[in-house]
Amino acid sequence: MTLSATQLTLKLSPRDIYRLDNYFFVSDEQARAVETFCHTNAVNFLYLWGEQGTGKTHLLLAIAEQFQLAGHQAIYLSLDDLRRQSQPEILQSLEQTDLVCLDDLDAITGQADWQEAMFHCFNRLQLAGGKLVVAGLANPAHIQLSLPDLQSRLATALIYQVPTLSDEAKQQALVRQAQSRGLTMSEEVANYLLRHHSRDMAVLIVLLQKLDKASLQKQRRLTVPFVKEVLADG
Repeated sequence: MTLSATQLTLKLSPRDIYRLDNYFFVSDEQARAVETFCHTNAVNFLYLWGEQGTGKTHLLLAIAEQFQLAGHQAIYLSLDDLRRQSQPEILQSLEQTDLVCLDDLDAITGQADWQEAMFHCFNRLQLAGGKLVVAGLANPAHIQLSLPDLQSRLATALIYQVPTLSDEAKQQALVRQAQSRGLTMSEEVANYLLRHHSRDMAVLIVLLQKLDKASLQKQRRLTVPFVKEVLADG
């Protein structure tokens, strides 16, 4: 079974924006590692781990976009979605792609058949000279896998933790996300969202999407009174 990049595109709206220039890197070292991965052959396998809501999916999608902009084939896959909707054979022939981004590694921790399929996918991709990015909740050394060979392969990656953002960093990330949508968000508004709605970045991005839509419809700027009005409507 083979898959095309078109078949694997996420169901994103035109205003769901996941780029490297609107991703908030906590450390310059991590930003340089991603830059090296995207633009040189010095690193072919990158493993990113961190808690839920730290932006791993954003980063994988942004890396895939960088490769596509450079004229390469890139595919993003959520192993969680695949496991629920498909069979392990779906990972065959991915070595024909220049870059494979595999999200939600933790979804296959108890799935021996999926682990074996991923192991063989990794080997074929490596032989073909392709690149791989994998994301999970934990360092690969601490993931409970039933296939030791896959665990060994994961350990060969350039491994980086995606840290949990401080409230200040979340404010900056929100402001940057708003800018990429053509919105101006003050620190006052960002702080209001954090203090009165959520500190979970995934929830905050959903709120920003709602505010973006309301701002377009009503031609209003993002002020605290306007935000209160929009979010009070549920």
